[in-house]
Amino acid sequence: MPGYFAKTEQHRRQVLKALLWITLSGGLFFSVVNLLHDNWLLAGLEIAYAGVSLYLLNIIDRTRNLQLLTAIYLLPFFSIMIVALAQTTTTFAVFAWIQTIPIICYLLLGLRLGMYGSILFVGIGLFVFSRRFSSDELLANVEIVANLGLSSLAVMIFAHIYERSRLLNEKHLTEQATTDALTGLPNRLKLAEVFERERAHALRSGKPLALVFIDIDHFKQINDRFGHDVGDRALAHFAKVLAQRLRINDLFCRLGGEEFAVLLPGSTAWQARDIAESLRERLAAQPLSVDDSPLQMTLSAGVACFGVDGQSLDELMLAADRRTYAAKRAGRNRVISRENMQPALG
Repeated sequence: MPGYFAKTEQHRRQVLKALLWITLSGGLFFSVVNLLHDNWLLAGLEIAYAGVSLYLLNIIDRTRNLQLLTAIYLLPFFSIMIVALAQTTTTFAVFAWIQTIPIICYLLLGLRLGMYGSILFVGIGLFVFSRRFSSDELLANVEIVANLGLSSLAVMIFAHIYERSRLLNEKHLTEQATTDALTGLPNRLKLAEVFERERAHALRSGKPLALVFIDIDHFKQINDRFGHDVGDRALAHFAKVLAQRLRINDLFCRLGGEEFAVLLPGSTAWQARDIAESLRERLAAQPLSVDDSPLQMTLSAGVACFGVDGQSLDELMLAADRRTYAAKRAGRNRVISRENMQPALG
């Protein structure tokens, strides 16, 4: 889902921006500290990286390739950590930065790459630490490495659990926002999202794209006669029956009330008309059972085609809606398209 991925990217963009500010200020501070300790190598690296951070801050809101920008940030950032840990003039307190690696990796790279990055750089950090601060006592070395290793593993596990829960919750909220609660169909928001993707694909490939607007005939009479509970059942029945006829790439949506739409990628106006006709026939053949009696349901539909009837979703919806209204005026239970304004009678 584009909306879902857009939210994830925005989240990572904000995290990266915060880390860039931390890196910029921290790099300037520790470069001064290392200069005072005559550690020219590390001071030079930190000053250079502070400059890189400042540059990235200036372009982060404009860049389209956030993943590449993240890689440009992380590789030298983690490498400087390892170099600092290996320097004989630094203290073991530098390892505290190594333990931030899992959190940074998971927040910026996601679950899979976050796990790989954490294992790689934390592992290198543990190796460098154990080589530099090893003592003559084997037991003491084992205790040091075990404590640091387990604490780093705990941080990585917690970061993994947090990121996984965040992604699942965000995905769940996105699905709720784009799903009709009564029928379980996608809603208008989801239609707009998918249309933009299919529109871009149609423009690139030259393949057709059609939209069918569908309205249940005499739905108000169903509510007035049987009550809203049966009306809700009728909507759910309608959605279930029609969804069984559609292809896996077709998007069947509830727009609101008794109005529905079907987005048909790769379908010409004639093909869309045939599909709408098959939906109309299928609905007529499967009435809803109310108190052991069949309740006959029919639909009126209008077909619009991308390019011919417009370039935007609003333009296609308007054209299809007008043809649906024409179908109702012509007696309902029929489909009307631009190519053949003579309605197909039921």
